[in-house]
Amino acid sequence: MSTSPDQSKPESEWGRAEGVRFRSMAATTGLVALVTLRELARRRGALALATLLPLTFYLVRLETHWTAIRLLSIGLGWATATLALFTQVSSRSVDRRLAVSGARPASLLLGRYLAVLGLGWILGLLYSGLVLATIGDELTHPSAVPVMLLLTAAVATPLGSLAAALVPRDLEGALLLLSVMAVQVLVDPSEGWTRVLPLWSTRELASVVVENLGSETADYLRRGLEHGVAMTVLLTAASWAVGVLRLRTVRLPAPAPAGPAYS
Repeated sequence: MSTSPDQSKPESEWGRAEGVRFRSMAATTGLVALVTLRELARRRGALALATLLPLTFYLVRLETHWTAIRLLSIGLGWATATLALFTQVSSRSVDRRLAVSGARPASLLLGRYLAVLGLGWILGLLYSGLVLATIGDELTHPSAVPVMLLLTAAVATPLGSLAAALVPRDLEGALLLLSVMAVQVLVDPSEGWTRVLPLWSTRELASVVVENLGSETADYLRRGLEHGVAMTVLLTAASWAVGVLRLRTVRLPAPAPAGPAYS
């Protein structure tokens, strides 16, 4: 049975409309990501301090490989989360105006998320090269270094976005993130409750990188990857929900028609 022209025409128009909507959303997302990177590039001082902090931690404890790797990954997590925090806080008023003017909140959030995540991954790859060039021969599994740092950046990006949604200003957010990272460094990861910490996976993967775990290597790697992926999904969903709720537009009801001036 052939489809009549009258039935196929609405379907083709709907398909074209969906294609136009998808291209518009992709263009908006890409533009927001580009603008976000330019905004971060203008804040050279904050960007330099945030990106050099992991390097400082690493170089100070370079003689102790286990501590140096841990501090490098935690420092990268703090730097990435802080950049996400600064991005979200500084763009609040702009995003509200864009949402009111018709921009989709999903495009705004996704664009800024991808910009910070991409920057965090670039830093992770650069630091991975540094680690492999300096102490790579002394590590048990040097190939796990990029995995650890990239996963750390992936977890830290939505963590910073969520912190921006919970605090009013970037100073309070930076202190909140610093507190989380300090607890992450100081606690004993073998305790069960520490699994609620966002970067618990970093400790597991750091053990794979540095220690000779023998038959337990696969278990440490699996636990680290599972926890990191689960925490990334959870934090992304939470920050996404809060962001969409914050950028939602309230449609006011149309005013009732005015009645006659005289009865």
